[in-house]
Amino acid sequence: MQNPHLDQVKRLSRALIVSGAFNIVLICFFFYWIVSERPPTPYFESKPAEKREQQVPLAIDRTNSEIIISFKALSKEQLLAKLAHTQLVENGYTQRDLALGCLVAFHHFDLSRALQGLPLSEQQRPIAFGVMQDGKPAEIIVYPGLSDQHYQLVMQFVDTERWPLTSKGLFLTLKHHQGEPETSLYDAFFLTPEFLAVETLFNRSEISVDKQQLLNVLKDGEWHTLSAFVEQQRISNDLSSARRQRFLLDYIQTGSKAAASLLLKIDPEFAAKKIDDEHVLMILKVLSEKSPEAQKFATELLTSPRSDAVWKMASNRLYEYAGEPSPEKFQHHAALKRFVPQNTLIKQPPVNVFKAAPVNITKPAPQALVKQSLNQRPPNKIAQNMPRKKERLYVVQEGDSLWKISRRFNIDVEIVKKYNQLNSDFLKPGTTLKLPL
Repeated sequence: MQNPHLDQVKRLSRALIVSGAFNIVLICFFFYWIVSERPPTPYFESKPAEKREQQVPLAIDRTNSEIIISFKALSKEQLLAKLAHTQLVENGYTQRDLALGCLVAFHHFDLSRALQGLPLSEQQRPIAFGVMQDGKPAEIIVYPGLSDQHYQLVMQFVDTERWPLTSKGLFLTLKHHQGEPETSLYDAFFLTPEFLAVETLFNRSEISVDKQQLLNVLKDGEWHTLSAFVEQQRISNDLSSARRQRFLLDYIQTGSKAAASLLLKIDPEFAAKKIDDEHVLMILKVLSEKSPEAQKFATELLTSPRSDAVWKMASNRLYEYAGEPSPEKFQHHAALKRFVPQNTLIKQPPVNVFKAAPVNITKPAPQALVKQSLNQRPPNKIAQNMPRKKERLYVVQEGDSLWKISRRFNIDVEIVKKYNQLNSDFLKPGTTLKLPL
């Protein structure tokens, strides 16, 4: 008796065989169809090159302005490395063209000095890369006419020059340098036309001025102040003392302490007596450190016929120099008493004693002759030339007035006029006044 399970296994096995044969035939059919539709395969087919082995693109798929914006964020050293890249960007400009333009515009690279006398191409093109805050286009200058020889000279200059910068670049580096700069940086700036123009002006001064003093003055100012001075000197070459004074006053207006100190050193009389109160106050404002020149300047101002504002600031400075607090209420006579010796307040003029005609003592002079001799003398001459015990003499200075003198010595104006028999308020410089004590 047959086993029904065995028959079922046989039938299932035959079905699987038939199904597998059918699938094989179907696969062969599809394979044949695909092969018959495909073109003949060549005998040898090379694999495509990897990306690193492919030809570098002749041009970058970016605009000039995009490259300039990215170059602007690079350091000077990174831009110098870009000078070897000749890949095109846009409108025939290469990466090195744009890198050189960025070096000149953003890092003050001295291109003229780098070319060592080789004529620079007159072809200069501005390329805009944005808009500045004032609405004007932001742009750099590129030089499309530069050849490989030009770039070779530039690279040699970079390799051999410690400070390949323009005068402006050297100035800004010194001005913003943190700590003590290298000596070579000083030497490079001292050779610039701008510094030599300033040095030539001050070489005419009677007082010797060293390079470091001049540099301290320049560092207190901005580049446009120095460049404006050099342009004026290029036109007129004015080497007068008035030009030195105007130069220092320009820097004093910017708050230069070095300029104020130098003016007091080379021309103290001009500073104390000739400039207006506005500039005097500027000088006093920056002279925060005690020095013999500053102390003498403030003292002279305190004894001069200047405005109350000058007196007050000069007094405050003298109190600071002495390490004392300034009084809450300014009193000119108190400041004079504290800082100015009393014997220097009044300039004593020479007293011309009236000389009478010699009289023969053997014979008494006739009464009429004595009377005539007395009548020929100027009225009150003896009284004027013989100072009384309780009075002092004061020589009128330029700019003095009766009101200023009365305020200074705390005497009423009418008393001064009456004491000196003055018929008007006009005072002539050099006149001697008697002031009661």
